[in-house]
Amino acid sequence: MLTEKGFDDRYYFYCKKSKTYSEAYKKTEKEFFKYFNINKYSSYDSFRVSHNNRIKKEKKLSFI
Repeated sequence: MLTEKGFDDRYYFYCKKSKTYSEAYKKTEKEFFKYFNINKYSSYDSFRVSHNNRIKKEKKLSFI
């Protein structure tokens, strides 16, 4: 969970069990805080922007 990929993987896990993406993020962030006593992102919006940028970057790289 320390890496972006690890956090994303856990987020996807919670997406399957949650009604909303925001709820999945909150569960992931809560678990992260439990282990590391700090939040990974300052807010859901911060996570969403960062997550979407990573997805766009991965898609760009797959076209090369």
